[in-house]
Amino acid sequence: MCGILGAFSVDQPFATPPIPANSLERMRHRGPDAQGWYVDDHAILGFRRLAILDLVGGGQPLYSEDEQIVVVVNGEIYNHHALRETLKARHRFRTRVDGEVLIHLYEERGIEFVNELSGMFAFALYDRAKRRLILGRDRPGLKPLFYRWSDGVLHFASEMKPLLHDRKPAVCREAVSDYLRFGYVPAPLTILDGVNKLPAGSVLVVQPDTAPRTIPYWKLRFEHDDRKTSSPSQLGKWEEELRHTLQNAVQARLESEVPMGFLLSGGVDSASVFALGASALRDRKVQAFTIGFRGAAIDESEAAGEVASRYQAEHRVIHLDRDDSMSLDDILYSVEEPVSTDALLPTACVFGAVARANITTVLSGEGSDELFAGYRKFAVATRDPAAKDLSPLERYLLHEEFVFPSRAEREALLGESVSDSRFSELEREAQELDPLSQMLLIETRMRLPDRINLRLDRTSMAQSIEARAPFMEHKVMEFAARIPHVFRTGPTFNKYLLRHAMRDHLPSVVLDARKAPFHAPDTWFTNHRDSDALLGRDAVAEAGLVRPEPVQALRERARGGDRAAQEKLFSLFVLHAWHRAFYRR
Repeated sequence: MCGILGAFSVDQPFATPPIPANSLERMRHRGPDAQGWYVDDHAILGFRRLAILDLVGGGQPLYSEDEQIVVVVNGEIYNHHALRETLKARHRFRTRVDGEVLIHLYEERGIEFVNELSGMFAFALYDRAKRRLILGRDRPGLKPLFYRWSDGVLHFASEMKPLLHDRKPAVCREAVSDYLRFGYVPAPLTILDGVNKLPAGSVLVVQPDTAPRTIPYWKLRFEHDDRKTSSPSQLGKWEEELRHTLQNAVQARLESEVPMGFLLSGGVDSASVFALGASALRDRKVQAFTIGFRGAAIDESEAAGEVASRYQAEHRVIHLDRDDSMSLDDILYSVEEPVSTDALLPTACVFGAVARANITTVLSGEGSDELFAGYRKFAVATRDPAAKDLSPLERYLLHEEFVFPSRAEREALLGESVSDSRFSELEREAQELDPLSQMLLIETRMRLPDRINLRLDRTSMAQSIEARAPFMEHKVMEFAARIPHVFRTGPTFNKYLLRHAMRDHLPSVVLDARKAPFHAPDTWFTNHRDSDALLGRDAVAEAGLVRPEPVQALRERARGGDRAAQEKLFSLFVLHAWHRAFYRR
């Protein structure tokens, strides 16, 4: 795990150094163990290392035998042993680093090599002979990669801050509209004007005589499913395949030469990953970490403790009070973009506790809700008569929290017209599917990479921790996309198949529990001391992100107990807290 950055001038040699000398230092948290550079007249590749494998000899950049191909890689290639075995007869490996297989795969297969990779990764590969740069990102978008163009030079980095060179660009107005609509900014835009995200499952190719190309190499696809019933005899087959596929994904993510732990809530997702991982590590002492909230209506630490006890794990519960939470500004500065989720705070806090325990790698249950329709909104929106004639995105957003789905409402806030046309291709694809498949398609294409994985990467890497998510192994995702809905959800939309598949591994307190979202209690935000400072009329006018008048009207409704207004106000609160954190440092 690490951070990467660089610059590439496809036509002219660099006239001046395109990257400040301290750029890598700005990502020290992503790789505190070492750094490395490659520099020539057309390309610069930089690397910060968090050592997980090959602790002594695993530095980067990595080179081909003739040093004509250079690569820097952030992440883990989980099938690197198998790939290395097929390549070693024709190539000489210099290290045990998993990322070295990219070089030799590229030598044999060209740009198509990325299809061979299984893992979470973002990379930059420079072919000196062809003067070609390839940027790539893993299928579900677990590892980030940003880029911008400046005076004919492509700059790229694992985070946005190193791309800014101590300048703060304007906020992208289209991205603000998208944030208000979805609660995050979908790729390829970012909240900053002129800075783009490489979409999940894509490569960006830059070379002479052709325009830069973004090429998708993988998209998770769902099929129309209107089956009302399925043979009960088939349930066992689906259970076995899910258990086998998930077990393989967990097993692949247990390779580490540094201390490893598990994030464990009382839910079936993280408990499944933990149970399968702890079983595989039966000869090692396993550590599990759980967040609990004092005074909260829902606290899953007792259920998590029962799971940990079953596998004789060391269980650490981090009980949070409102007053000992991390600084919201610090969290949003690390995350770099506004994300309207109240899970930011507890996620950041649990990774802080993991870091204090000197754990470098953790396994997480993230991704399960998005694949198995675990959120309440899936059940409500697919059964709501009001959604019958809505477009796929309108249906999807109908019961989403913290959003402004209405274009008219967003235009009133922004004081200008907005266009939602950039999502028309996704709408057309979704239109061919049944309502639940529509929602799952949108969830996995947009929300999973650009909200869930954004939060997971930034909050973990801010503490120099590698977070691994077995549910986002692409083979698990492709399997999940094939599951009949009658087995995926069951009658209660409570991850029916997953619970059945894990019934011999988990206690009933987990298997029979209702879904409880991972968030901080509402009172932590509704009474936040910064609410007036951020959303008062003068503060909103000074920030210039939205018009003050609609915000004040929302505040009045929220004070009167309007739940919808309170949720929308939370979205605006996060937007302005991000703006303060990012622009006033």
